[in-house]
Formats: sequence, C-alpha cells, structure tokens
Amino acid sequence: MPELDWDLQKYDRQLKKGFKSLSFTQELEVEFRNFFHARNVVKQRGAILVGIILLLILVPLDVAYLEGDVLEFYLISRVWITVPVLIVALLFTFKERLRRYFSVFSFFIITFIGITTNVSVIYSQMTHIYAPYEGAMLLIMVAFFLGGMYFRQSLSCIVIIALSYLVLSEIYLPHEQYQLHRYFFIFATCLIGGVSAYTFEYQVRISFLQRGALKCLAKTDHLTGLYNRGALNQKLTHLTEYAFREKKPITLMLVDVDYFKNFNDFYGHIKGDRCLVEVAAALAKNCQRPLDFVGRYGGEEFLLMWFDAAPNEAKGFAEKTKASVDRLQIPHQQSQVSDHVTLSGGMITGVPSHANQAETILNQADQCLYRAKESGRNRIVIQDLGDENNIADLVK
Repeated sequence: MPELDWDLQKYDRQLKKGFKSLSFTQELEVEFRNFFHARNVVKQRGAILVGIILLLILVPLDVAYLEGDVLEFYLISRVWITVPVLIVALLFTFKERLRRYFSVFSFFIITFIGITTNVSVIYSQMTHIYAPYEGAMLLIMVAFFLGGMYFRQSLSCIVIIALSYLVLSEIYLPHEQYQLHRYFFIFATCLIGGVSAYTFEYQVRISFLQRGALKCLAKTDHLTGLYNRGALNQKLTHLTEYAFREKKPITLMLVDVDYFKNFNDFYGHIKGDRCLVEVAAALAKNCQRPLDFVGRYGGEEFLLMWFDAAPNEAKGFAEKTKASVDRLQIPHQQSQVSDHVTLSGGMITGVPSHANQAETILNQADQCLYRAKESGRNRIVIQDLGDENNIADLVK
C-alpha cells in the first residue's frame, strides 16, 4: 500500500489493534489529548460551577455544628483556599493554552479537597463532633466523572483520598461497630466509579478513532488509498494561498496512464484496478516531504505536487516520477507507445502571482497534459507558471 494510505489509515489500525491500556501511539495520543481537552471544556466549566455552588451551600450547614480548632481548619481549607482555587480553575478553562494543564490542576485540587475533607471528618469525630464521611464518597465520584481528568489521573487521585481516610481513621479513631462498613462503602464507591470511568474513557477513545477514520474515509480514494479529488482540490487551494503569501514556488503535475481504456478492455477491470494501485504506490514514493502530496484526480489520472522546490528541480521530479512507473514493467500489449504501462503528464512550476490561482494552475497543467498526449504520449510537458505558450522542458 502507498505510504500515504498507511498514514491516513492510522485510526482504523488503532481500532483493530485495540487499546485496553487506554493509550495510543505517540502521534495519536497527542491528537487525542487535544480532542479530549476541547471536548471536555464545557463539562469542566459546569463541574467547577457546581463545585463552587455546592461548597457555598455546604459551608453554612457544616459551620452550624463545628467549633474550635475544627471550625478554624475547616474555614481555612474550604473557604479561604478551595473556593479561590476553584475560581482560578474556572479561569483556566477560558485560556486555550492553559486547558492542556487543566487535568493536572484538577488532580491536585481534588486531592487537596479530599485530604482536607478526611482530616476535617477525623478531627471532628475525635472531638465527638458529628461529621459525615460520605463527603469522601462524593469526592470520589466527582474525581471520576466531573474532574476532567484521564482515568489514570482519576484513579491515582482516588487511591490517595481513600487511603488517607483509611490511615487517619485507623490511627486516630477507636474501632467502632460500623467502621468496617464505612471502609466497605468507600471501597465500593471506588470500584464502581473506577470501572465506570475506565469504560467512559474507553468509549471516548473509540469515538475519537471513529471520527478520525470517517474523516480519512472522506478524503481518500477507495481503490488506491491516495487523496481523492475533493481532498486534492482543498489541499491545492490552501497550499497555493500559502505559497503566494510566503513567495514560495510550487510544482504541480497531472499525469495520465497511457491508453488505459485499451488496458481495461484487453486485461479486464480487475487487472486494471490492480494496475492503478501499483501506479499509485509508485507515484506516492515521489512525494516524501511534509507538504508534498499525491492523489487520484479521477479515473486513470493522478495529481502530484511539490512545495518549495527549486525551479531547476522540476525536470528531475518529472524524470523520477516517470521512471518510477516505467520500472514497474506492467505489460500493456494494447499500448501504441510501449510494451508496458507508461505515463503522459503536464507539469507547471513557479511562484503563484495571487492567492486564488489554484484553478488556473490546474487548468494550465491540464493543457500541458493535453499537449503531451497530442505530441505522442509517454512524455511530460513542463511549463513555467503563467507562460502558456512555450514549453520550458520536455521529458521522454
């Protein structure tokens, strides 16, 4: 398969490979994290607002029965630290460059809230003041579902919160009849939340891969795996605009498989398709740099483009491209120019004179292709951009 096809099928390959460890290849993982942050930003804002509102409601309820050092610790940790930090976290979500750090920020703030909650509960019970341990369970669910963290971050956060409660309880509280029940319910909350959070991230990753696969499907030709005509037109338009702004040369070539209708009629459509796949793979090897591309423009016609190549390189590109197909030595008994499959092509090279010149460049390349066919085929006509009368070079 062409290398371009290999790149465009990365989402489908990852789906088939699986990802039970909730991780992709490095390239896909970076792309997924950007998707994850963009997807969760609304949920993160909502979670923070809910957290602030719940804290503001809970504070008067807690203050009503707390007193002394317990009350002082509670006010410092809840009112003077947690609420301002949550407001800062909310501001994080409105700064695009800071969103990538939100999950880390969320990890530390939820861990802080969890540990201070446990300290407050244990401290209150030591002084015989009632304090509900269910707050730890609520935080566990918040961390798993509303914290905007990845599963591993959530799990680490929860383990720290649950263990801190268990350790503090074992050290500072006398054993009570219902103590084991408390541990059980905290553990059960961790287990249920953990399984649900794992499943949630797994589904988000599947959604990401499926979206990517569908986008690639819309851009690729089903037979050759190269870019299809719609994708080619889009890329050509963007790169022409970019080349105009940066005053960079572009080299575009339209090629056509000589006497392909005769090939199909003689060898059959199955071999005809196989021929196009082999030609596509050979052509793709000639466009290796990041902004170079190749695609199937339609039928037996292909488009190749090289970005920011020196003007004197055009003939070399044409020779190399034509030779890559000649080396395939695909038999073609019905060709009138060779005993194997050959190409005719039209190549245009130069710096665009205005941003919306993509269609003009394409038309000029098409005229060169027509001239190559009229003059005997199995050759590539090369012209400078804008000079439609003179042939700058010819490759046979």
